[in-house]
Amino acid sequence: MLAGPAWAQTSVTSSGREGPTACVGSAEIDAANMPITALSTSSVTITVPQVTWSGYVPRFGDGNRPTGSATVGAAVYNAETGVRRGGAQSFAFISSGSPTYAGGSATTTGLDMKTRYYVDYYVAKSGFADQVFARRCFMTGGSYTMAVDPAAGQTSGCFSISPRTIQDVRNCLCGRGNNSPRVLGLFTDETQNQALRDSLGCR
Repeated sequence: MLAGPAWAQTSVTSSGREGPTACVGSAEIDAANMPITALSTSSVTITVPQVTWSGYVPRFGDGNRPTGSATVGAAVYNAETGVRRGGAQSFAFISSGSPTYAGGSATTTGLDMKTRYYVDYYVAKSGFADQVFARRCFMTGGSYTMAVDPAAGQTSGCFSISPRTIQDVRNCLCGRGNNSPRVLGLFTDETQNQALRDSLGCR
């Protein structure tokens, strides 16, 4: 009986993913105006856009409309369970007398690695439905162990990881583009590698 190939193992680390391919059950909303500026295995930093009182109040139509002031905030949710991660972050109050929040940056820590989330940027007032102005989907980074045949310069790749969900495979593929040695890359043509990473939303 012939011996099989001597496979080794190697690990790759993904910096995470963002965008529509990381969404679960709900689409992004005006995500281009709410970029993720930092993403890791346990935290995310977003930049939230300007929001105005005149952009908020008309969403309630011609009937009962909010008066007084409302809170501008953001919150991160586990996309699989819908459970909010930690508390919501309040940025400012807006009102007819103080009509504009100029935008800013916010960081949420304590996230689970290799997990899909979304962040909502909203305006809220008691007695009225929250109005989501932007939503961004993302998946935190993490490490994956693959089976590799160094002698052949090949790997069975991210389809050898466990657990092998489609989302983890995508996350792992992002990691293959970030690591050394270069044999872990998917293609010899770096343009192809970058195109794949872009399509997966790799950081």
